[in-house]
Amino acid sequence: MFEKIPVYELHVKPTYAVCLPQRSTENRVKSIKQIQNEKNLEQNDNAGVISAKASKRLTNAVNWLVASAKSKSVFDKKTGKTFNFKINFITLTLPTLGHNVSDHHFKAVMLHAFINNCRYKYGMQNFVWKVEAQANGNIHAHFTTDVYIPWQSLRRMWNKILTKNGIIDIYHRKHKDLSFDQYYRLYATTSGKSADALRKAYDYGVSTNWQDPNTTDVHAVHKVKDVGAYLAKYMSKSDADRRKISGRLWSCSYNLSDSNKLVIEMSHPDDFEYMQPLMNDAVKYKEIQHVSALTRRVFTVGEIFFYKLKDWGTILNGKLLEAFNKHRWEIRTGVDVQALRAVIKAIVPDPPHLILDTFFPDPQDLNYQLECPF
Repeated sequence: MFEKIPVYELHVKPTYAVCLPQRSTENRVKSIKQIQNEKNLEQNDNAGVISAKASKRLTNAVNWLVASAKSKSVFDKKTGKTFNFKINFITLTLPTLGHNVSDHHFKAVMLHAFINNCRYKYGMQNFVWKVEAQANGNIHAHFTTDVYIPWQSLRRMWNKILTKNGIIDIYHRKHKDLSFDQYYRLYATTSGKSADALRKAYDYGVSTNWQDPNTTDVHAVHKVKDVGAYLAKYMSKSDADRRKISGRLWSCSYNLSDSNKLVIEMSHPDDFEYMQPLMNDAVKYKEIQHVSALTRRVFTVGEIFFYKLKDWGTILNGKLLEAFNKHRWEIRTGVDVQALRAVIKAIVPDPPHLILDTFFPDPQDLNYQLECPF
């Protein structure tokens, strides 16, 4: 009789990895806590606050975006200079109050239209968004993607969506008859702008007949040392003194979601080569323990390893790096290359290698063409 070999799963994230014994789904009984968590998800009962688990998923999504993004050279026609671009961080706002735009409409209609426009015009595949309330109660969205969008085009795109939803008309009616003194009194205390800045904004509003409000902001992140940590912290923050947004608070494209996991199954002795880079003293390690509700005994159920994005390609290498780079490449391209190669081989049993490798290259041949370390 053969001895059953234990199977382990290594769940790899951009900044940590978890090693657990593979669990069988046969005869598994859900705990009361699991059942309650599922009910909360069904009811979308987040009370306007991102939970610790959701915050972790959001952080992972942002880190996968940063890890898979490709550095690009972008030419700025206005300045005549070329700069490097990898990730943007955009804020989409509403220019006025009294619009009757619900949280659901903002997300399901307006933000949805923005995403579709970015996909169509700029080929965007990967993104993360989060909504929250401003101090005035207006809902606004933070949005990050790896596609460069000129700020002028971004503003035109979002304002066109605002026009279609009647927001620009409300903004126009509110401002069209204002003198500068009235405009100044209206915004001097709330905008935080100087008198000169308010004068400039007023003159621009008059020149455009109040049809082109400043509703978008592109934050500079190219000088931030750890972009992933910065964006994740900013997007997962919660302002307790502001109104709670109803419904979903954040989302991301499928490739960045927890549904698209990097899980390495380890059943053969050779598979444990994936674990070797994690045994480095520079990688922090912690046991995952469970306390039995009946006996109060403590069981070690797994291990968790902590590292940083910049450790990939230096401390983290070998087969683990190959698996990580393959996942990054598939996120970047939106293509499961191995599945495509299998389909091609099924249709053409012996396809010419030149054609196969040109149009559907093996990810293992591309691993070290990705930028690493970060």
